[in-house]
Amino acid sequence: MTICIFIVTQLFHFVQQRRIDYAQQMENVAHTVRQPLSRAVLKGDIPQAEFILNSLRPAGILARAEVLLPGGLQALRTDFENDRPVPEFIVRLFELPVKITVPLYSTEPANPKPLALLVLQADSWRVYQFILSAVSTMVTAYLLLALILSVSISWSVNRLVVRPLRKIAQELQQQSPSELCCHRLTLPRGHRNDEIGLLVRNYNRNQQRLSEWYHQGPHAECRQSPEPAARLAHDFSLWLQPQVDMRSGQLVGAQMLVGVRQGSHELPPPESGETPVEAISWLLEQAGALLTEWQAREITWPLSISLSAPQLNNPDLIGRLQQQLNRPFNPARLIVSVTDPGQVDDLNALLQPLQQSGVTLALDNIGTAAINLVWLGQSGSISLSQLTIAPQVVALLPDDSAVARMITGLAGVTRLKVVAAGVETRAQRDWLLSQGVYLAQGKYWSVALPLSRFRERYFF
Repeated sequence: MTICIFIVTQLFHFVQQRRIDYAQQMENVAHTVRQPLSRAVLKGDIPQAEFILNSLRPAGILARAEVLLPGGLQALRTDFENDRPVPEFIVRLFELPVKITVPLYSTEPANPKPLALLVLQADSWRVYQFILSAVSTMVTAYLLLALILSVSISWSVNRLVVRPLRKIAQELQQQSPSELCCHRLTLPRGHRNDEIGLLVRNYNRNQQRLSEWYHQGPHAECRQSPEPAARLAHDFSLWLQPQVDMRSGQLVGAQMLVGVRQGSHELPPPESGETPVEAISWLLEQAGALLTEWQAREITWPLSISLSAPQLNNPDLIGRLQQQLNRPFNPARLIVSVTDPGQVDDLNALLQPLQQSGVTLALDNIGTAAINLVWLGQSGSISLSQLTIAPQVVALLPDDSAVARMITGLAGVTRLKVVAAGVETRAQRDWLLSQGVYLAQGKYWSVALPLSRFRERYFF
């Protein structure tokens, strides 16, 4: 309806403009023959007057030319085009034909009253053809536009709604009965804050509650004694410390930490962030599972694990870590951060297989012991990618910045990324940004979060 109104409005505008153009052209033509025609009429020279009227034929837009004497008596008439029928409703609607009247005056002697009137009439058939052409052009253009819009809308609906829903349906259809309790839907890209995102977040939240009820409900005692990994999962809980880009505040990664379960309560990790030795294997398994999940969701954030000297001295640790690398995820997104590397026997030999497997290696808690910096210069074939400034060093900023300047200067020389841990104030953030340190973690943005709360904040 709106398009029809728009077409009619434009059509009337175009026809009115064409009427004005025809009238101006006929006025120009009339003025070219006005004086000679006035002399011919004054002298009563009918052949000359007819000759002058016939000379208007090449103008091309005229259908008729008349000379009327005072009182409306027709003196001369010349038809240039045969009358071709125009629909009556077109004539009435657009006020056809287009006519102009030009008075003819006597110049010798001068007479203020006109001798006669020159009446020129435009060819109505030409106007009718213009109307048909304009209507067909506009209808074609708007039909083509409607087709383009309908195709675009259909493509958008299919891309933004049908595809994600089909993918969700296929994912639900492929689930085995053993996976139903702990299943999580993958949040489609670009649907974080719309109705599809709300559907996925609510489904995952309900699945999380169902999983907790299943493992902690009254029927849990009826299940068989859990395996060692399950017992560790009952004793420990996984926490994630968000890592952000200080320039934008956007999440860019996370550090994995281990908390302790006491019944239904989860105690946060210790401030030192050190992982209990008995939980390190479980933590590595959780890292592999979480990175695999993120890979399936096309999430590219890296995960960082801090390993201390006692943990690295465990001969089975590297083997267990390599087992997790057999999972389907990019090993470069697993960052192994070493604390106190000088206290580990032959650390280069231990880390060499991890580096060859594509794991990202880093140094943790830089600034708490000089041996870290000494080992950095003696790392040999080990290629480090990242340094983490210890929270104790960050806590002194911006008043005491000597150690922090040394670390950032060393990182600049070695071209290593720097992560500042334990950032709690705006002043600390501003000082680090001024030194070119862009990655950080700490209470200024978020404390460490249980995995479920981390998912709710950043995924749902």
